[in-house]
Amino acid sequence: MLTITTNKDEIAEIAAGEKKEKALPLTDFWEKRIINLLGFSESDARTIIDNLRKDRKGTTDAEREVRFTAGGAASVTVSACFKIGRLNDLAAETFILSIKNVLESSGIDPVSVEAVEAEVVEDPVEGMPTAPAVRTVSQHTGFCKYCNQAQMIEAPDGLSAADYNELATDACSCDEAQREREKRAKMEAAGMWAKNVFSQSDGQLQCVLCAIRATFDGNADYVTIKIGKNTHKIDRDSDGMIRIKTTYRDSNEETF
Repeated sequence: MLTITTNKDEIAEIAAGEKKEKALPLTDFWEKRIINLLGFSESDARTIIDNLRKDRKGTTDAEREVRFTAGGAASVTVSACFKIGRLNDLAAETFILSIKNVLESSGIDPVSVEAVEAEVVEDPVEGMPTAPAVRTVSQHTGFCKYCNQAQMIEAPDGLSAADYNELATDACSCDEAQREREKRAKMEAAGMWAKNVFSQSDGQLQCVLCAIRATFDGNADYVTIKIGKNTHKIDRDSDGMIRIKTTYRDSNEETF
């Protein structure tokens, strides 16, 4: 399964069937994952990329499970297909993820995306409650924090300039912004693995998460953690991918 980090609003849109397509940068990071998800190896990359670009059946109609997550706060799992193309005439060429079916969702409020955080306010004259206040969504301008390029983004009204800039950075196609998104995706994938393997109650998970971040940020070349009979070595490969190697050692030593 492919895991993609996003935000709760987009997850709600996907779960409600309001968002059917998702553009992913045409980078080595996503190429490797999509080819692997489709069941092929790196040696088949050229052929598969050509198939995705030319919309060849057997490749672009192959449905796979994809999980969108907002840092554990919410998630939605879908079946999806992939191709390479443009979402519109002005957009750059990207991987396009087409959502076919919603399989499972969690952590999503049972309200529409645009009508969230509704609250009842008192009528200043009659003292009667009015209709719920609705958060509206419209076009806003934000600036990428890396290249300072302006981006028109659809976002809730009333956010701070810093919030709009953060959303603009997420939408920007500059190299630095893409690398930041790739970094978050890698960290998210490694974090999800750790949460499924290590206990939160005795500090194991916190220790491993710190080791993953230290290694990925370059503050440590590698970290070795021994828990019971398992030894976990955390480092990065030549492509910058987080690599976690686990070995099991059965000790028969006895002391009398």
